[in-house]
Amino acid sequence: MASPNAFYSVQPAFTGGEISGDVASRIDLDKYQVALLQAENAIVRPYGAVRKRSGFLYCGTCKYPDRKTILVKFNFTVTISYMLEFGDRYIRIWRNGTYLGIEIETPYEAGDLSRLRFVQSVDVLYIASGKYPVKKLTRYSEDNWTFTDISWQQVPYGDLNLDEWNYITPSATAGNITLTAVGSTWDADSIGDWIKLEQNVSGVSVSCGGGTSGAISIGETWKIICHGTWTGTVTIQVSYDNGATWLQLRQYTSSDDYNPTESGTVEEYAIMRVIVSLSSGSCKADLSAYPYTHIGYARITGIQSSTVANAVVVKALGNTARTNNWYLSCWGKSHGYPRCATFFQDRLCFAASEQYPQRIWMSRSGDYENFSVDKESGTVTDDSAISVDLLSLRPYQITHMDAGNDLIVLTEGNEWTISGSETVTPSSITPRLQQNYGCNDAEPVRVGNRLVYVQRRGSIIRDMAYAYDTDSYGGYDLTLLAKHLIANKEIIDSSFAQEPDSIIYFVRSDGVLLCLTYIMEQKVYGWSHIVTDGRVESVLATQQGNNDIVYAVIARRINGREVRYIEQLDLDSDSENQQDYVMLDCSARAHFDSPVQTITGADWLEGREVLVMGDGYLYEPKTVKNGIIELEQPVTDIVIGLPYTMILEQPNFNTTVSGLGNIQGMEQTVNTAVLRLSKSFGGEIGPNEDTLHDIVYDVGAMNLGEPCLYTGDKRVTIPSGGFNKNGRIYIKHSVPYPFTLLSIVRGVTLGGTGL
Repeated sequence: MASPNAFYSVQPAFTGGEISGDVASRIDLDKYQVALLQAENAIVRPYGAVRKRSGFLYCGTCKYPDRKTILVKFNFTVTISYMLEFGDRYIRIWRNGTYLGIEIETPYEAGDLSRLRFVQSVDVLYIASGKYPVKKLTRYSEDNWTFTDISWQQVPYGDLNLDEWNYITPSATAGNITLTAVGSTWDADSIGDWIKLEQNVSGVSVSCGGGTSGAISIGETWKIICHGTWTGTVTIQVSYDNGATWLQLRQYTSSDDYNPTESGTVEEYAIMRVIVSLSSGSCKADLSAYPYTHIGYARITGIQSSTVANAVVVKALGNTARTNNWYLSCWGKSHGYPRCATFFQDRLCFAASEQYPQRIWMSRSGDYENFSVDKESGTVTDDSAISVDLLSLRPYQITHMDAGNDLIVLTEGNEWTISGSETVTPSSITPRLQQNYGCNDAEPVRVGNRLVYVQRRGSIIRDMAYAYDTDSYGGYDLTLLAKHLIANKEIIDSSFAQEPDSIIYFVRSDGVLLCLTYIMEQKVYGWSHIVTDGRVESVLATQQGNNDIVYAVIARRINGREVRYIEQLDLDSDSENQQDYVMLDCSARAHFDSPVQTITGADWLEGREVLVMGDGYLYEPKTVKNGIIELEQPVTDIVIGLPYTMILEQPNFNTTVSGLGNIQGMEQTVNTAVLRLSKSFGGEIGPNEDTLHDIVYDVGAMNLGEPCLYTGDKRVTIPSGGFNKNGRIYIKHSVPYPFTLLSIVRGVTLGGTGL
């Protein structure tokens, strides 16, 4: 027997976003009270409303219709930003949704794009891939861009040669030389590698009784001893450019009363000589170099055989004696290139090559393309380059790095941090293990002091942030209540649009675009998802004025063939006029100085049935033929494009009835609803997708093309779908008008008191 009274329940907000059916009855959760079972083609506003998402505006066509393309951000200034279209062996430059006509050749094939990592410093974008040498894209002006390899001043080196029997002998100490190894050491992939040779150099002396002595090499410590009785000067000169320029280091003066004895050190390898200038008497000046270990560098330029390589000396070798203390550069064809890149404490940082998957390299402080290490008094200087390994039981490869107050390092199986509370130096750097989840290839997103990333094992999106109470990093599974959104799917791309709604966009492998409204300090995180007539393959939010504009690469079927378009998600309008909204996909808007009835130039929609909003009036569907659309009457303002549908569904009705307790599991039916709307028109409502009635508005204004958007409370009668145990409301909106829902009140009649 039905209850004689209706029970009412208000859902005041929708910030809980979309939850899965598995938790549709979890009335004990705070999020349940502000959640939705479905939020398709909807955006959850951080202050509580849910709105139909804006349409995608057509910007242009990707170079290749049948190959993968990704979008990359290039922020030049606060007001100037670019979008880079990375495709199969090319980059194209866009600004404000317009292709600038600039195309640059690259080595990156379509299959390489997901592994590219980017970090920018003013007008230079560094690109790491793991497969190719690190590249840099440099902007000199709007129409002048270059794409080059980096000319490293110095590179980092790997581990010491472990084959003690494998000596290498250089043919000379400078210029073009050969390097002869005992065993098979070189192959074609060795070309371009750097090599560091450590050689023991014996002590040497030179004497001078007058004039200028010969030059001797000084690696570290020198000493001068003078003998005799003399009047005049003894001068020590030093050269750091192999004798091209001589500098005075010391000068001693005697008037038959002094014989200097002194020793000192040089900061870098040099040559020295002594000059004796006498006016009377005799003097013998002995200049000595102490034994030392000389470190020299060369770069392989060619291969004669597996044991003989051609090289050019980068920094002079100590001698031509053989040595088994040699090191090859960490980066090269034979052992891989860096896979990740970021900046941290004014150092350019790279990580993870094929041979060193857990290693991080940091440049010299403030000198981004220099990975050299210097010593003073036997101690490595604080500004020297740094190399550090993540030491764990399993060699998980580093997949991403993100720099905030600390450097967060994400691997395939765990997460680490390097503290930024103090300046990082070669002697003070300690990676610290934080979590054991792992990260996939999708770019992590930084939102304030939190990092959001896609977990490698399982379909989970997590965040992490520093917690003062535990002095460690922790976070949440952001998909715990919405597992259906990524179950058995992969996230392949992501981007964060801070303004206007603080939304992180995730591209799912099947082309669905997931939206996470995320303001964690207010404990707001709610999901929705976007589907379109096609597949979203890449997403990018770039700054434009006071907002972040979201662009996407979308594969669509046009005129019987697949194409790839770059489209822009339109910003939501606040107008009272429906003509000011873009609620169609693959769309365009236009204004004509005088009314036109024949719309031309719609080639990107050739063969498709489209909708047209003209001067506020919605026309019947039209088919684009030869890029032309014929309207029934002339218009001055139009929006044309492909329609899409928004679906909103509430979770089960919940209330407590005096004498009955909670009504979960009781038969019930929804009779009425009060929708609190803002600037909305259109839509259907019912208890489920099979029983829907139109939401009734004043259609007179719409038929005349006048502003028809409604703001206020609209009471609607829910069509009878019979009694069930859910008490849900289902809203479907397929017309190209805006629809913003602020709250819902449900009126429910119980069908009995039994379960």
